Amino acid sequence: MTKPDKNFDTGLRILEVLKILQNKDVSKNDIINELKNNNLFESVYTPEAFIKYFNTFELIGLVIEKEKNVYKLKNSLLKVSLSKNEIDVLVDLVRYIKKLHNKKIETAIKNLIYKFIKYTDTNTQEIVLKTLQEIDCNMNGNNNTIGFLEKLLYDNQLVTITYYKNKFIQDNITVTIKEIIEKNNDIIIVCYDSSKSRNKKIYLSSIISIKQSPQKASNSQYLNSVVFRLYGRLASLYKLKTSETVLDFSKDYITVSNTEEDKDILLRRLLKYGESCKIIKPQIMQKEFISLTNDILKNLQEEKIG
Repeated sequence: MTKPDKNFDTGLRILEVLKILQNKDVSKNDIINELKNNNLFESVYTPEAFIKYFNTFELIGLVIEKEKNVYKLKNSLLKVSLSKNEIDVLVDLVRYIKKLHNKKIETAIKNLIYKFIKYTDTNTQEIVLKTLQEIDCNMNGNNNTIGFLEKLLYDNQLVTITYYKNKFIQDNITVTIKEIIEKNNDIIIVCYDSSKSRNKKIYLSSIISIKQSPQKASNSQYLNSVVFRLYGRLASLYKLKTSETVLDFSKDYITVSNTEEDKDILLRRLLKYGESCKIIKPQIMQKEFISLTNDILKNLQEEKIG
């Protein structure tokens, strides 16, 4: 590409610096490095040149703040006007970030919001920034249950959880925590049990204790599939769940493979299908299915006798 006349170099550099600041907060060195990669003009690195650029921005109404060595563009020439209802929705979205419990996604969403509010008025910016500061304070507090669970998640180490399988039976399980979900005023810990190669969901309200192991969790995870067959009307009406695929089908049945669903939750769901469902494999799931059925029948008989 042909370089433009040098008379236009300064104008192009100013526009290029503005483009960089629109996209992200940067240091002076970051700006210099990005300008070096642009072959359309000669780069100028003197302090006087940067003063000239920023003075130009100020003259056209742009506000740039400097925090330590980082420059931040606080507004934009183009404006997006939001109604009160739209601002409320944006604030609710910001508050929901703390429920994600995923650093990568949280950072990406916050960066997107920071970039977006540059195009809004001062009042909207103040409301959103205040909300972002509030959730940052809450998320940085590690002396609470959520903070402790997030630490276990991010440390990627094995943990041993003691919990109530039901009202009377306790169980111990050594797992890797994969996800934290807030639902219906409770917290669900999604774990990976390497001994069974299956996922496990445990409600925080059922947990007795959690102990972190010094052993690092393996990043390789293999999920054993549970294969079951559905018959009759259920086969034609069945809607596949997350992580399910159809292996084969005929006019009378469909065969489904399920990989990620919690084993106990899956068993109870399949039990509801009654005679219209048959577990094909693995054998251990067949045995647990029969055992669960027998326990239910036994409890029903005891209730009738009582």
